[in-house]
Amino acid sequence: MEKIGVIGSGTVGGTTGKVWKAFGNQILFYDISEQIVLSLKDSGYCVATSIEEIIHQTDISFVCVDAPTYRNGDQNISSVMSVLYEIADALDKMVGHHLIVFRSTLLPGTMSNVIVPFLETHCSKVRGIDYDICYNPEFLRDNSALIDAFNPDRVIIGEDRKKASLQLVQLYQQLRTKIIITSFECAEMIKYASNCFLALKISFFNEIGLACNRMGIDDKIVSEGVSLDKRIGGYGTVAGKPFAGKCLPKDSLAWVSFAKKMQVQPDLIAIALELNRLVEEVHPETVEAAHIEIGSTEL
Repeated sequence: MEKIGVIGSGTVGGTTGKVWKAFGNQILFYDISEQIVLSLKDSGYCVATSIEEIIHQTDISFVCVDAPTYRNGDQNISSVMSVLYEIADALDKMVGHHLIVFRSTLLPGTMSNVIVPFLETHCSKVRGIDYDICYNPEFLRDNSALIDAFNPDRVIIGEDRKKASLQLVQLYQQLRTKIIITSFECAEMIKYASNCFLALKISFFNEIGLACNRMGIDDKIVSEGVSLDKRIGGYGTVAGKPFAGKCLPKDSLAWVSFAKKMQVQPDLIAIALELNRLVEEVHPETVEAAHIEIGSTEL
């Protein structure tokens, strides 16, 4: 049995804690939202009043805070940085070892270039002895987060120090699924590649749907016929529904901005975003109802 803390207890954090609770672990939630805290309390879960309490009373902390995008597409990690300040301070006062696991969607290089240096600079404790850091991106849908969490296709764990993730791997072995241990950068990239591919797939079938409508062809039958191909599948093949929700739009936009800075021309993703905008104009009634997404972050 592990003592597990959750920092940021919305969709991802709440689901993460509930899954590990179901496996008999002690769970302690923290969130800045009074509404989320009250809901967890009413459901019988233990809630902390500070991040320091989370760090001092648990062995593993999952950081599940929001990482949205600015209007220009750049990623906004201010919530992550805010949490980092408090984590560094709490680690300084801690006795024993603590594993910090980041689940927020982060662009490649963020763990190595921002998070690790920050903690090593602002915390007197020694990484690898007093604490360790892992990156563990989530692949959850808003409307079926618990189901997805209990039945993951795979678990991705990023680390930059061999065996830093051992405690986390042992925890995930309870889910009996494939676990891939890789570098921080690979783990970050897997998350973005997954979301951007889904955005492309949805956009492709929307483009096919627009062409079908112009020619008087039933796009639903076309989508069904194509989706039966085992190499393609049915997810995201329904024309007329733009990709929406918390993740695919912001992550696609963030990737385009990031790729341009890396001097990579992200033509396909940029086209997908433009096509998505067009579909939203043609089918405005589907925008609010569209829940075609994978991955969720929360406040």
